[in-house]
Amino acid sequence: MASMTGKQVSSLRAAVASHGPARGKRYSAELRARMIEFAHSRRGEGASWMQISEEIGVAFETLRRWCVPERGPSSRAMVPVRVVADRVERTVSVVSACGHRIEGLTLHEAVDVLRALG
Repeated sequence: MASMTGKQVSSLRAAVASHGPARGKRYSAELRARMIEFAHSRRGEGASWMQISEEIGVAFETLRRWCVPERGPSSRAMVPVRVVADRVERTVSVVSACGHRIEGLTLHEAVDVLRALG
């Protein structure tokens, strides 16, 4: 931890611990900014999110969510999705009586060609 001294880490950990265990607790903007700065510094040194969260005593996912930017403003927005069956259409070739060949037709296209010739 070249960029943060042991004293700084202890101070940060003590500030986090002073909040006590609680689900959905709110940290002050100043403390949150300190945690984010510390996490970015440690990530630059090669530490994992898990290591960092254990060092300062904050939940892994909370810390990671604060530090990793979202993929855009609508990344969490629900969007309509249409599910379609995966259809693989096979192709066929049509050969006329006089030797003309048409390749790569779907079955429906081949039927249309044969009807037109008939």
